[in-house]
Amino acid sequence: MKRFLTILVSALMCTAVMAQEYVPTPVTVSKEKVKLNGKVYLSHVVLERQTLYGISKAYGVTEEDLYEANPSLRETGLQKNAIILVPFREQAASVQDAPQDEKGYTEHTVKWYEDIEDIARKYNISVKELMDYNGLKSRKLSSRQVLKIPVKHVAFTEEPQKEEIAGQAGNDVPVVPEETVIPSEVEESPAPVVEDNLSFTPKQDVEFSLVLPLKASGNVSELNMDFYSGALMAVKDLEAEGLKIKMNVFDLMAGMPNMDILTRGDFVLGPVASRDMEAVLQRVDGKVTVVSPLDQKTASLAQNYTNFILAPTSIENQWEDLAEWIGDDLDDDDRIVFVTEKGASNVSASVALRSALARRDTPYQILSYAIVEGTSIPGTLEGMLTKGGENRILVASESEAFVGDVVRNIGIMMGKGYDVVMYAPSKVRTFETIEGSDYHAARLHISSSYFVDYSNPKVDAFVKAYRALFKTEPSQFAFQGYDTTRYFIERCTKGVRQAHGLHTDFSLEFDANGNAANKAVRRIVYNKDFTTTIER
Repeated sequence: MKRFLTILVSALMCTAVMAQEYVPTPVTVSKEKVKLNGKVYLSHVVLERQTLYGISKAYGVTEEDLYEANPSLRETGLQKNAIILVPFREQAASVQDAPQDEKGYTEHTVKWYEDIEDIARKYNISVKELMDYNGLKSRKLSSRQVLKIPVKHVAFTEEPQKEEIAGQAGNDVPVVPEETVIPSEVEESPAPVVEDNLSFTPKQDVEFSLVLPLKASGNVSELNMDFYSGALMAVKDLEAEGLKIKMNVFDLMAGMPNMDILTRGDFVLGPVASRDMEAVLQRVDGKVTVVSPLDQKTASLAQNYTNFILAPTSIENQWEDLAEWIGDDLDDDDRIVFVTEKGASNVSASVALRSALARRDTPYQILSYAIVEGTSIPGTLEGMLTKGGENRILVASESEAFVGDVVRNIGIMMGKGYDVVMYAPSKVRTFETIEGSDYHAARLHISSSYFVDYSNPKVDAFVKAYRALFKTEPSQFAFQGYDTTRYFIERCTKGVRQAHGLHTDFSLEFDANGNAANKAVRRIVYNKDFTTTIER
C-alpha cells in the first residue's frame, strides 16, 4: 500500500511538473505604437510560452487579425523574442455619444484658437442663436469656456481626437535570434496612385499665405525667421523670372489669421507645430490647400482633414527607402547583419525596418546586444561576417551611445580585414560624439529627407545671394524655406509635379481626400575619400 501511494504521489508530482511547463506566460499589453503604410499597430515582443490565442485576447483582436498583420506567422508560428504587430483598436466614443441632458443640449469646450464664428460654423448654428442660447452679452470667448449647443446641431460636432503616436516601449525584451532570417511575408499590393485633384492650373500670378510663429512682438524665433528669409529669396527669384506673387505673412504669435484672406489664396504655407496646424485646418475647412512645411508629426492630421500636404518626407518613408536600398545593393556573396539595441526604449525603427525587409524577402542575420555587453560583441559579430563579399550592417537604432558602440565594433571588423558598409537612420548625422571620419571609413549610407550639396553651382549661388542680402549664413531652415516656397509656387504657376531642390526633393503622392505626402528621399553616401555624394 505504501509503495502504491509513493508511486501515485510521484506520478502526481510529475504530472504537476509537466503541467507547469505548459502554463502560458501572461501577456502584458504593449504601449509601443508604430505606424506602417498608414495603419497603426502595437509592437509586441513575444515571450516564452505565450500563445497566439492569449495575445489576441489580451489585445482585443482576433487570431486572424494577427495573421493578416504578420503573414509569416502562418509558416513560422510564434518565436521567442520576435516582434509581432498587433492592430491598434481605438475605443474613442462617437460624437453621437456626447453627453446630453434632459434639456436637450450638448456641451462644447472652447479651444484656445477658436472664436465664436468658428464654433457657430462647426455646428451649423448662427452666432446670434448661439449667443442667445448661452446668454452671452459679448462675442469674446475664453479658453476652456463651456458652451451649450442645442441637440439638433449635434450631428455637426467635430470628430473625436486621435491619439498621438507615442514612442514609449512596453517591453524591454530583446530580439536575439541567431539564425539567418529569411522572411516569407506576403508582399502587400501598392496603394493606388490618386490623380492630383488640387486643380493647380498653370498661370502667371499666385497668392499664398505664410503662417509662422515669428514672435514679431517679442523675441524673434531665429529658425522661423530663417525659413521666412528663404521664402523671401524664392519669391524674389521667381518674380525675376516674370511671375506675379502676392505673399501674405502672418505672425501666429499675434493671433490666428483671418480666414477670408487664407481661403482666397492658392495655398497656405505653415504653421509649423501640429497644434497650430490643426487650428488652421479647422478654420479653412478644406477650402484651400494647407502645406505643413517642417514638422513630420503633423502627418496624423491627414486622417481628419482634407487638402492637407506634408512637405517633409516622413521618417517611416525614409526607413522604407533604406531597406529598399540595402536590398538593391545586395550581391550573392554579401551578408546583411541587422543590429538592434537590447532593452531599447523605442523600437519603432527596428519594427519598421524589419517589416520593410520582410516585404522584399531580403535575407539577414540579427545581432541584438546592450552597450554593457560591447566588449564581447566583436567575436559574435565576426562569426556573422564573410570575407568573400561585402558585409552590410544595418543599424536599427537612433540612440547616440549605441550607434557609437556599433561604429567602434565596425572599426574593429575593418581592422581584421572585413569589407563593411554601414546603413543607418538619418538621425545619426546629428550625433556629436561620433567622428565624421568614422562614418566615412564605414561608408555610411543614409536615406534622408534633406541634404545640401555645396558643390552644386545652384547651392553656391543661393549661399552668396543669401549672405549679401541677410549678412549671415543660410541655415537648414533657410534652404527649406526656399525649396518649399519655390516648389509650391511653381506647382501653381507652371504645373510642376516633381522637383529637385537645393536642400529637398519633392514627389507628392495624393489620396482621395486631396491630402498628399512627399515621398522623395535623398540617398547619401559617406565615401572613404571624405567626400559625401547624393546617389539619388
